[in-house]
Amino acid sequence: MTRKADPEVLAAILDLINDMADDWEYSGPVTEETLFLTDMGLESLDLVILGTMIQQRYGQLPFAEFLAEIGQRPVEERDVTVGELVNYVSDHRQTVAARE
Repeated sequence: MTRKADPEVLAAILDLINDMADDWEYSGPVTEETLFLTDMGLESLDLVILGTMIQQRYGQLPFAEFLAEIGQRPVEERDVTVGELVNYVSDHRQTVAARE
């Protein structure tokens, strides 16, 4: 069962994706179910830039763990939805108070 993404984090990440969309060839709608590689056709550099922008907003995130987890999936399932990323960020983000 897939859990519903945090609406605040989802909105922020969708804003980041939309800000970067001019650099990508994908012009379709982006939802929680949109896959970064299969649907949007992003490359590793695009994901690194997006990850950097997310960390600027939410603090240092253990993306290496996230990628290792994805790497354990069967090859045909090694893609990430926007919702999965939002849930990961929601679970691991640093609050402003924790960073001060």
